[in-house]
Amino acid sequence: MSEIRCCNCKHFYITYKPKFPYGCKAFGIIAKKNPYLEVRSISGTNCALFSKKNINVNINKKGKLA
Repeated sequence: MSEIRCCNCKHFYITYKPKFPYGCKAFGIIAKKNPYLEVRSISGTNCALFSKKNINVNINKKGKLA
């Protein structure tokens, strides 16, 4: 599997804490670095809960983004 990018996962979020700016809702963790790296360093395996974000883009009849 290629490198997982947490910013493309629907469980990833940015926290309000300066010391721990990144979070993962699936694992319930906050981290200084990418949550994927934290999960991998602790468990030794790739993230099993990665789920790609769904991005909704609406295009109106004139062909412009709404």
